[in-house]
Amino acid sequence: MEVLVPRKAPGAKAKGLGAQLRVCREKAGLNLREAAEAVDWDKSTLSRLETGKRKMTVEEVAQLLGVYRVRGAAKDELLATVRTMDEPGWWDQGLQGLPKESLTLAEYEADAAQITNWAPLLIPGLLQTMDYARAWLIATGTDPGGAELRLTARLRRQQILNTGLKYTAFIGEPALRTPVGDAATSARQLAAIREIGKRRNVSIRVVPNGTGPHEGQLGSFVALEFTTAPPVVLVELLRSSVFMDDDRQTGPYLETLSRLTHVALSETESARLITGMQARWKTHDGAGGLEEVQL
Repeated sequence: MEVLVPRKAPGAKAKGLGAQLRVCREKAGLNLREAAEAVDWDKSTLSRLETGKRKMTVEEVAQLLGVYRVRGAAKDELLATVRTMDEPGWWDQGLQGLPKESLTLAEYEADAAQITNWAPLLIPGLLQTMDYARAWLIATGTDPGGAELRLTARLRRQQILNTGLKYTAFIGEPALRTPVGDAATSARQLAAIREIGKRRNVSIRVVPNGTGPHEGQLGSFVALEFTTAPPVVLVELLRSSVFMDDDRQTGPYLETLSRLTHVALSETESARLITGMQARWKTHDGAGGLEEVQL
């Protein structure tokens, strides 16, 4: 099992680029030893580069691409990636104290072409309102200062939904029905999900109660897919997270997402259910008008 332990350097970009280079090598029909000999490197050097454990230069990548006979747009894209390897993202600027897993996730999200959430019991972070997120963090023991830091980071992460990224959230009905904060907080959270679900690049689908047995009942996870790199799956644990990028490990999770498409409500049915539940929370709160929530 190949598990990515989050680290500051070389980081997620190096991991992704290394995986792409591994694919190029395999397409060229070369094993690790043959490729290393072709560029006069030690086999361990190339192995560390492909697994993201070693930083790489433009010259090194160009040398490998020459051996692998990668040309044209594919070559230009890979070289552009290595040139921007050390450019800082927002996660490198001014938010000291965030968990390493959060920083690694933000970096992966910034590079992803598609993200799919399976969230059976809690609203996914990319869809949470700040009131909902704050109430959950405080209720689960996060100190107020730490909660505000994580909320700031979450607001920045949510900006990826304003890009061309394709985002799909499969949300379990219990996550929608479980109160977090007061009734007004829950009502605003459901209103926010309903509005975000109207975006062309976002798909919100509810997995209703009473659905027959399926693998997703084992727990939540996030699948991040990239244009040229293998997918990464994040499984969140109670006090940490595990990132996986080996096909043998990510495959079952991607298959689970495929099966969820068969048991989840359609986007239209999901929106109707969320609207009805949001209205009941609003009535329960006894509030007047419900403010629109923008993320």
